Amino acid sequence: MNVRFVEERRLISKFFEDISLDTGMIVFGVHDTMKAMEMSALETIYMYDEIEITRYVIKNPVKDDTKTWYLNKKQEEDPKYWKDAESGIDLEIVESEPLGDWLMVKYGDFGVKVELISDKT
Repeated sequence: MNVRFVEERRLISKFFEDISLDTGMIVFGVHDTMKAMEMSALETIYMYDEIEITRYVIKNPVKDDTKTWYLNKKQEEDPKYWKDAESGIDLEIVESEPLGDWLMVKYGDFGVKVELISDKT
């Protein structure tokens, strides 16, 4: 039996066990997960290894503030992420990187462990 498959099965089993305990110690979704990570409230991130989310850091040149978006392909087509709602001015992309790649480089900065889950095992 494939060793990686056994490990992933163990991770998934633990994940569902933690969910069933209903401890309130699990977050779902990219936005809530990244917010929890930024608050140092995560121990482990379970991430699909082919996640199709891009992390964007967007700057409003008029207000001189930045926001971080985690967008899928469909969301990238929505102009609300690229224009200021009040002024209509185009926002500037400061950074753009696939979320999986960004996490694999930065996860240690937040003290979390990243577990990749694949559908290829």
